[in-house]
Amino acid sequence: MGKLDKIVEWGGNLEQTLLSLVKIPLLSRRPSRLPSLPDDDKELVILANGPSLSSTVEQSREFLSDKALLAVNLFATSPLFCELRPELYIIADPLFWIVDDKREAVFGSLARKTDWPLHLFVPARALSDPLWRPIVEKNPNIMVHIYNTTPVEGFFTFEKWAYRKGLGMPRPHNVLIPAIATALRMPFKKIYLAGADHSWLPEITVTDDNEVLMHQKHFYDRESSKADTVKKENLDSAHLHTILYHMHVAFKAYFTLKEYASSLGKEVINITPGSFIDAFKREKP
Repeated sequence: MGKLDKIVEWGGNLEQTLLSLVKIPLLSRRPSRLPSLPDDDKELVILANGPSLSSTVEQSREFLSDKALLAVNLFATSPLFCELRPELYIIADPLFWIVDDKREAVFGSLARKTDWPLHLFVPARALSDPLWRPIVEKNPNIMVHIYNTTPVEGFFTFEKWAYRKGLGMPRPHNVLIPAIATALRMPFKKIYLAGADHSWLPEITVTDDNEVLMHQKHFYDRESSKADTVKKENLDSAHLHTILYHMHVAFKAYFTLKEYASSLGKEVINITPGSFIDAFKREKP
C-alpha cells in the first residue's frame, strides 16, 4: 500500500470513528449484564438456520453433546429446539417484532416450549414494540437480555473497545453477525458455526416484471420454501442492488469479527459443509 493509500485509509477510518461516536449515544443503550452459565468453560456452537443444519446435527451428535448451544431467529419453531435445548438464543430480524405472525411464531414458540433455563438476547431496537415482551414474560424459564445492534466502524482499536463494551458491532445485516459478536463477549474460547450455509447467490432470480426473488432455504422448511421477495424493514421489496450490497456488508463483517476474535485470543470455526463464508477456518465436526 502506497503512502497516499495509507493517508486515504486513515482518513476513512477517522471519519467512520467520528460517525460511530455520534451513533453510539443516539442509538445504543446500556446492554444487559451477560449471563453466567454453568458451562462457560465449554466451547460454543452457534446453530444457524441454513439447510445443512439438520444433517450436521444428525451426523455430529457426539460433537454437539459437550458444547454450549446458541440458537437464532425461528429455530424455536422446529422440533430440534426441544431436542437440543440450547442455553442461549438470539433474535435480530426486525420483522419479528413488526409483523404479527412472525412475532407470534418466534416468541410464542419460545414461551410455549421452553422448560429449561434460556437466555434470550433481543436488540435494543425491539424495546419500541410493546407486544413481544408479555409473551415471553409468561415463561419464568426465559431470561431476557438486551444488546445493541448499532453499526460501529473506524479504527480497529476503537471498534474493539465498542464491541467488548457491547455498545455496537459490525453492521448486523443478518442474525449470524450479532450471534458471533455476542458470543465473543462471553468466555467461550472457541465458537463453531453450524448451518451457516449463506449460499444465497445461486438462489437469486429477477422476473420479467423486474421483481427480485430469492429462495431463502432453512433447515426447517427446505422442502416447502419458495422463492419470494426480500422485505426491507419498511416491508417494501428490496431491489437487487440492495440485496447484493447487504451481502457484501455481511461477508465483509465476518473478516472484522475474525480479526476481533483473534485479538481476544479466541477463534471462530466454520463447520458448515459448502458454506459460502470465506473468513473463518474450516473444520469437520
